[in-house]
Amino acid sequence: MKTDIFENMRDWVGCKYISDLPYRKREVWETIKQHSPLAYPEEQLEKFCHYVFGVDYAVIMGILENRKGSEKPCMKCESIF
Repeated sequence: MKTDIFENMRDWVGCKYISDLPYRKREVWETIKQHSPLAYPEEQLEKFCHYVFGVDYAVIMGILENRKGSEKPCMKCESIF
């Protein structure tokens, strides 16, 4: 596995360019839930979250923590996507 979340996410989501990721937020979100973001440096995760979602990494991690095991729609998530 590469250690660059931008490149990995591009491959996982099936984008040709990293610049396509912000336009495919829903797919990126679903992929993040399947892969552990903890495998990447925190500084890189912070940049990634700002680039794709426009929010801090802590916000994304907070949502992931609150969503563990839940199948209900997330109201915070809807505002990000």
